[in-house]
Amino acid sequence: MSHIVYLRINGERQGNISAGCGTEASIGNRWQLGHENEIMCLSLAQSMTSTGQQAHHQGLQFCKMIDKSSPLLMQAINDNEPLKLDFDFYRINPFGRMEKYYRIELRGALINHTWTTFADDIPNEYIIVSYDYILCQHLIAGTENSYLVFPDNYNRLFPVQQAAYIAPPPPEPKREITLVLGVFFDGTGNNAINTQNMLEVFKAKHYQISNPDAASILEKTAEEMGMTDSEATSYLGYYTNIHWLSTLYDTDLPPEKGFVQQGIYIEGIGTEDGKPDSLLGQGLGISDTGVIAKTDKAVSKIAEAIKSLLIKIPDKVTVKAVQFDIFGFSRGAAAARHFANRIQNADPLIIAAIREGLARFTYTGAPAGKTRFIGIMDTVAAIGTPVNGLNPHSADTGIVNITLRPGVAEKVFHITALNECRFNFALNSVRPAWPELALPGAHSDIGGGYLPVMRESVFLTRPQGETVPDGQPETQTDVCQRALAQKTVLAALPAVAPLLRTHPVNVSTWSQHTVPSDRNGQMQKRSFAALTLQKRIVRNGWANVVLRVMMAAAQEAGVIFTEVEKNDDVKLPAELMPFYQKALAQGKAVRAGRIYAPFLPAEMDTIARDYIHCSANWNAVEIKESGEIYGGAWASETLGFINRPDENWRRTVYNMDGKNT
Repeated sequence: MSHIVYLRINGERQGNISAGCGTEASIGNRWQLGHENEIMCLSLAQSMTSTGQQAHHQGLQFCKMIDKSSPLLMQAINDNEPLKLDFDFYRINPFGRMEKYYRIELRGALINHTWTTFADDIPNEYIIVSYDYILCQHLIAGTENSYLVFPDNYNRLFPVQQAAYIAPPPPEPKREITLVLGVFFDGTGNNAINTQNMLEVFKAKHYQISNPDAASILEKTAEEMGMTDSEATSYLGYYTNIHWLSTLYDTDLPPEKGFVQQGIYIEGIGTEDGKPDSLLGQGLGISDTGVIAKTDKAVSKIAEAIKSLLIKIPDKVTVKAVQFDIFGFSRGAAAARHFANRIQNADPLIIAAIREGLARFTYTGAPAGKTRFIGIMDTVAAIGTPVNGLNPHSADTGIVNITLRPGVAEKVFHITALNECRFNFALNSVRPAWPELALPGAHSDIGGGYLPVMRESVFLTRPQGETVPDGQPETQTDVCQRALAQKTVLAALPAVAPLLRTHPVNVSTWSQHTVPSDRNGQMQKRSFAALTLQKRIVRNGWANVVLRVMMAAAQEAGVIFTEVEKNDDVKLPAELMPFYQKALAQGKAVRAGRIYAPFLPAEMDTIARDYIHCSANWNAVEIKESGEIYGGAWASETLGFINRPDENWRRTVYNMDGKNT
């Protein structure tokens, strides 16, 4: 197009009608840089005839695209509003630049007729106007002509001191922001502060956490600090995925984004920062370090978290909503579910905490906020109550409300442990109400917390003993033969079979010579036997896969994290990359309600060989300096073997109604 005409329109009542008409929002990809407040005319016709005595002006017709001014021009014709129209004509000069060379000015113009057409190109709008005054100027040649149709209107059209019309400034847009609080409930016996403190002591002694014997070194260090085994759980492990999620949660978002995030980390059930762990809290999930107490602690941190967010935000901003992203692992997942229910039920303490945190800011959201995302890993409520006889295997959770009904959150995602099967680790599922994905691994392969490298030596069957003559070979005892028969049984059980396929499993025998002679005076011994998995090196890298799968689900819900690949502590082993891609695809399929391809036996074996821990066992194998096994047998199954497998190494799973599925 060699010539272009641009139009400016001002109305006596509506003001600058052409403002913004040349923007992308108004006319799409035909917008013109430098002409955002003008209208592009596609054609123009102006007619004037002679009556023999004077000129007769028959009006002016122009065509334009449908744009921001179209409704305003309809208003002008409806109100018979006088308009001022300025047409500027442009052409290409000898230097290839656009120059304005002609203009037409109309005053006292009234719209007589308007119609819209849509043929085979773009929708066009045709407008015919009459006018009281017209001025035509050739700006390059220096010629002009003007004509006042009705001289009596001169003073109205040309006031002596006509003030330039200044449109009132648009009202300042209402600035709103959403505050998002990420609440991270760590697992039973997991505490990032205690882990950090112990690792600093460990490092000061010049030990390497990547040493396979780091676990035993940490145990000795805890003993030196005066802590027993049950008191030192949170000091002997490593960081969990809940810790990593809380550190990766992006708390540096600019307010201009429309929402900001702040994290609240809650240490695991049974633990307190800098203190010995609680046996009652770890064992039954109750008391002052139990599940309920941890949700109370989260509530107590809400006000301060909100205040820390508002420091970054101007005073005139309205807080549109308070949202929560809630994460949890193990009993921390039970705490996350209970906390989400407190939000949904508009807990007065949460309402008060939000009100205290917001202080002078205007708030228009739900009084207790809303939950955007719940991301939980292998929920094991295991609450001991008087009703269930303090039995953590029971489905009864007492006053801990882990049922996630519709509306509790915008999105929920649960990752469970495919190879977990301990009696005391019954799973509290969220199916079928919410997406749930079972990934390879034991409980803490999913939620994290294992040391980077460990040496595993465990009993796979309960050590059994019998009294035999002192000279009888251990391999010829009944207990040895029964243990050997169990190897075939275990090899057919999905939870443990990959470990048997990838590591030597043998019958171990040992004896105690503290048995009195029989009635004939023959010396006797107590002979023991069990299947054992010994000196197995296993790493914690699979938890880094699960971390990324959970992050992907959270990001789908709108959660913002910093770049995980920049954190060397959670680096993904190269050999796990294809399995990560498959797990990621499985998660997406589950959330979309689609069927997904499971891991094949060969894939399970590859993962299990170095990365799946044997969490279900009949205790660790204790070795004398001589290399012989000692102990192992306990009279009480309940107290002696807390990590014992469930029946047939098959995990008990409860749905949200407490029914065993």
